[in-house]
Amino acid sequence: MRNAVSEVVGYLYIFGIVMIVLAIVFVQVNTMVEDVKRSILSQSLEKSFKRIQYLVHSVAFGDTPMQIVELELQGGEMRLIEEKPEFIIAMVNSSSCEPLPPNFSPGCLNLSTGEIKDVSNCTGNFDALACVLNKTTGILEYRYKEWYLSMESGSVFSRYSSQDYSKILYEPRILLNATAANNKYLVITVPLMSSPETFSISGSGRFRFSMIESGWEYTMIREVNIGENVSWNNFTDIYLIVRDSENKRAWCEFFESFPLLNVSLKPENCKGLINCNCYKAEEAMSRLDTGNFVTTIVVIFKNVTLKKI
Repeated sequence: MRNAVSEVVGYLYIFGIVMIVLAIVFVQVNTMVEDVKRSILSQSLEKSFKRIQYLVHSVAFGDTPMQIVELELQGGEMRLIEEKPEFIIAMVNSSSCEPLPPNFSPGCLNLSTGEIKDVSNCTGNFDALACVLNKTTGILEYRYKEWYLSMESGSVFSRYSSQDYSKILYEPRILLNATAANNKYLVITVPLMSSPETFSISGSGRFRFSMIESGWEYTMIREVNIGENVSWNNFTDIYLIVRDSENKRAWCEFFESFPLLNVSLKPENCKGLINCNCYKAEEAMSRLDTGNFVTTIVVIFKNVTLKKI
């Protein structure tokens, strides 16, 4: 009898160990399968967003006024957020907004938050009179659990909701063209995405939507030459700002790597703050630094309308 009890207990021990091992194996295999699934999904969607970026620019700035996009989703949701971010080019002056470049308007720019106010309210510590050209660009965003993939202002970003930073996968079409020894062109092309209806796609399967060109705005600022002790037509600074973006740090890293943009703000605009730069500012902000080069700035905003088919 004593031996029988001992055998039953032994079997129970063995059975328990086997079940624990199977449970551990199941959890590990399930985690591996989920990781592989997520990796394949992310690679597929990143390639899809690369193609979407190309098609958006083809519609906006190429010879094709319309494109049909076919996209395969395996869960998650894609939507268009039209209310943000705001892309701003600001020419700052301490006294007035003159002369007024084409399509620019007078305003008051806060050099910390990027907020644009009426000139009559330009009394804050970080406020400066400026000529501004600002547009809301829209965000095409895909979300799968805690992972976000988004296109805004012509750039594609990847981020996780659990992290406070994002990675830029494909850079915006902000280009520098040196045409002569001391002459440069800074070309900024930004697509503006919108939809006549709520644009949202979710679930699994193949989905189709159209992209249609629908208007544009253009300006050219000639012969800018801003160095440490040089101003152009009384403008002391030109700023490039992306306001209300979830990808602020990635924008700052792009500004930092771009040869004509300087993320370190001018000391006189910092009002005594330590480490005054793009990473410390509330919004992604950079200052144009032409050095000794005469630079012409070309800015093109082009509307692209998205519609489900």
